Amino acid sequence: MTVTATYQGLEGRQQLDLAYKPQLRHCTFFMPKVGGPTLMIVGDQHFEIEQQGADLKTFLNFKRYLDGRHSVAEISQITGLSSGDALEIVTTFAEQGLLREERPELDRIPVPVFIDQIDKSTGMWAEQIGYHRLWSGLENLDYRKEVFLGLILETYHYINSASRHISTAIAHCTDPQWKHLLSEYLSEEYNHAWMAKESLVNMGVPAEQVEDAHPLIGTWSLVNNLCEIAREDTLGYLACTKLFEARGAESVEGATALQRLAVEYGFPEGCLDPLASHVIEDVKAEHTGLVEEALEGRDFVLADRAHIAVNNLHDLKHSFDQYSENIIYYYSDVANYIPRLKVDYFSL
Repeated sequence: MTVTATYQGLEGRQQLDLAYKPQLRHCTFFMPKVGGPTLMIVGDQHFEIEQQGADLKTFLNFKRYLDGRHSVAEISQITGLSSGDALEIVTTFAEQGLLREERPELDRIPVPVFIDQIDKSTGMWAEQIGYHRLWSGLENLDYRKEVFLGLILETYHYINSASRHISTAIAHCTDPQWKHLLSEYLSEEYNHAWMAKESLVNMGVPAEQVEDAHPLIGTWSLVNNLCEIAREDTLGYLACTKLFEARGAESVEGATALQRLAVEYGFPEGCLDPLASHVIEDVKAEHTGLVEEALEGRDFVLADRAHIAVNNLHDLKHSFDQYSENIIYYYSDVANYIPRLKVDYFSL
């Protein structure tokens, strides 16, 4: 099996042996067109995977052992590839700079370097969130209109949770400058849910039903994860604003697409204007730059804190995937109550 990746800036060939335990840098795989080439996305870099002599499933099975716990010889034995082919694949990844490099001497990361890497990684994860089948299915009108309505309902719950996770971050922040920054953030964000509520009323959901609606478990999980990050890791929470706040022109374009889809799904034209205005407000407020403002005037980030922040950021990305998946699952079922009801004692 031979797998090659084409990328400008190829460096000198690194010599590896069968005892080496390779770990791939964090990446995502995406196939833009069925039957087309597979893209491997690492930060802001896109690599095209060329397969020669084996299918994609075989390659991905090989990739999952690049975890830093298996030697090249062990990977060869497990996957059934020859040791020569296994070493060639690993060496190709090394050539592209795609293997994780342990640097125990680096205990402080310069702030510009940290912010640049966070920007690249959140860009990759935001792109991956956009690849979720919820969005392509809505765009293709594959789902019933209740799924689109459900997306707006869960968006309302998500926006309505802002005061909860921001106040949690404030309560557990030990840095006076960051506490002030978060307090300003709360004052700007605590009362935006009415915009989504008004959009839902425009779509035909009575206001009292919106207010009494119960979030899906996927939405609860997303919000609870944000609260947990806010509780244990202020730096990570500030970095997470790059995922959970509006992302510039991309979000304005996304809001415009939602307004178009609302009409295509049979909802009144202009029904989502209030929600779209929330997106535009967030873009103007530049809340995706909170971590830059927090680190302004500082020289470095401790490496152990950076590791925690990145792991929390990655977990949040998967919370968004779970959130999207749960919207499809619940609102596609014709038997489910919309909006979701609370189950009280007298319902038993």
